Amino acid sequence: MAEKISFTQEQLDEALVNAKNEWVEKELNPIVAERDGLLQFKPKDMTPEEKAIKTKQQELFDKEVSLTLKEHGLEQFAGVVKVENEDELKETVKALNGIVNQIKIDLGYIPDNHKQQNEYDTFAQKNDTKGMIATKLSKLFR
Repeated sequence: MAEKISFTQEQLDEALVNAKNEWVEKELNPIVAERDGLLQFKPKDMTPEEKAIKTKQQELFDKEVSLTLKEHGLEQFAGVVKVENEDELKETVKALNGIVNQIKIDLGYIPDNHKQQNEYDTFAQKNDTKGMIATKLSKLFR
């Protein structure tokens, strides 16, 4: 049958310590080293003063965007325009101006019956047949 193997408490404690040390070396130490290497890329926490400055800068840029849109007559688009820097703002304003101008052209009055009338048509509107005939005959004898 199976033999009974017995260990003393000291042997068990020593085996546990050895297993723990082996685990620390093989598993834990590489993970800790990798974590320490990645900590250099962690963004630093901003101080309250830095947060206040960043907030003020964002408010100033938002006001600049608002004023630029108002200057170009595009303040209706203020809720839609989301830009990160001045270059994007310039491009967006340029594009919106182009769109607005095209809409104005498309919605403008385009006369469809605004033709120049000749003499014959003038006489025809007045129901003056003699004038109509005279106009036609005058073209023959020119």
